[in-house]
Amino acid sequence: MSHKISREESIERPYSWIIAFASLFTLALAMGGNYLAIVSVPFFETDMGWSRAGATSVYTATTLGAGIGGIVMGYFVSRKGVQPALLIAAAAIAIGCAIASLAENLPSLLAPVFLFIGMLGMGCGFAPLIANVTLWFDRNRGLAIAVVACGQTVAGSLWNVTFEPLVSEYGWRSVYVGYGLFAAAAIIPLSFVHRRPAPELQQIANAAVGYKPRTTPDINPALLTILLGMAIIGCCVAMSMPMAQMVAYCATLGFGTHIGAEIASILLVCSGVSRLGFGLISDRIGGLNTILIGACMQAAALSLFIFFNTQEQLYIISAMFGLVFGGIVPAYGLAVRELFPARQAQTRTGIVYFFGYVGMGGGGLIGGFVYDVTLSYPTAFGVGVAFNLANIGLILFIKALARSKMPNRPETALA
Repeated sequence: MSHKISREESIERPYSWIIAFASLFTLALAMGGNYLAIVSVPFFETDMGWSRAGATSVYTATTLGAGIGGIVMGYFVSRKGVQPALLIAAAAIAIGCAIASLAENLPSLLAPVFLFIGMLGMGCGFAPLIANVTLWFDRNRGLAIAVVACGQTVAGSLWNVTFEPLVSEYGWRSVYVGYGLFAAAAIIPLSFVHRRPAPELQQIANAAVGYKPRTTPDINPALLTILLGMAIIGCCVAMSMPMAQMVAYCATLGFGTHIGAEIASILLVCSGVSRLGFGLISDRIGGLNTILIGACMQAAALSLFIFFNTQEQLYIISAMFGLVFGGIVPAYGLAVRELFPARQAQTRTGIVYFFGYVGMGGGGLIGGFVYDVTLSYPTAFGVGVAFNLANIGLILFIKALARSKMPNRPETALA
C-alpha cells in the first residue's frame, strides 16, 4: 500500500481547485476547433467535393497537431510556465481559424488547422494542463485530473450542438472565424490564474523537509513511455470512431446532421459524468487499474454499434459508451505520475498524450477510410473493437512488467 498523505503533509490548497477548474474551462475553449472539424465533415463534402476520408482528415490534422503540440508545449511549459503558453494558444487559435476560413483546397485547410489550431492552440491544452494540475494535488490527484479532462467533454457536448446550426446557417468559414475570436478572448483572462508556481515543484526545489520522492519501477523510461503510448493508441482509435463519425454516420442513415450532433453531445455529456466517477475511483485503485477496467467496458459498448443502428438505439448506446469510456484517457495522466517522477511530468505526459492524439485522429480517419471502402460503418466499428482489445493486452503487460520491476513491494496502483 502507498503512504497515505495527511492534510497537514499535503500540498493541496483551495487555490489548487481554482487551478483545476480554470484548466477545465481553458481546455473546453481550446478544443472547440476539434469539434468544429467533426461537425463540418458533411459540409466539407458538399462544399468542397471531398471524400468522407478527405473531409475527416481535417479533424485528423487538428488532433495530430495537438498531439505534437503537447510535446512541444509541454517542454515549453516546464521551463516558462503555463501562462505564457496559454497566451500563445489564444493568439494561435485566432490566427489559425482566420487562415482556415480562406482555404480553397484540402492542403490549404490542413496546414492552419494542424499548425495553429492544433499544435500551438490545442497543444497548450490537454497534456500540459493535466500534467500541471498533478503538481498541485497529491491526495485527490485522480479527481483533479478528471476535472480538468472534463474540459474535453464540456467542449464536445456544448460545441457540437452550437456549431451544427451555425455551420448550417452561415457556413463553416464564418463559424471558424467566430470561434477563433471568441476562444482567444476567453482564454487570455483565464491564463492569469496560472501565475503562481506549482507547489510540488517548489517543494522539490526547496528540498522541503519531509519531501519523499515516489518509488517508481526500475524500467527503461523510454521503453515504458513507448508502451504507454502504444496502449493509448489502441484505446483512442476505438474511442474516436463514434465521436468523429457520428454526425456523418447519422447523415448517412438519413437522420440528419442535427441528430448526429445531438447524439455526439449526449455521448460526451455522459463521458463527463463518467470522468468524475472514474477520477474518484482512480485515487483508490490507481491509474493502470482504471485504464484496464474502462478499456474492457469500452470494448463491450463499442461492439453494440456493430449490431444496432436505429435512431433510438444510437441515443442509448452512445450514452452507454460515454459512461464507460470517459475515465480512460485521464487515467493515463495519473499512470504517468505513478510510473515517473514529478520533474518528468510535463514531458512524459506530453509524449504519452501525443500517442493518444495519434489514436484519436487516426481513429476518425480509419473510420472514414473503412466506410469509403466498404460503405459499412459496422465494419469500421469492428476494426475499432480490434484496436481496443490490443490496448487491453498492452495494459496487462505493462502492469505485469511494472509489478516485477518495483524496487520494493508494488503500490496499490500496480497491484
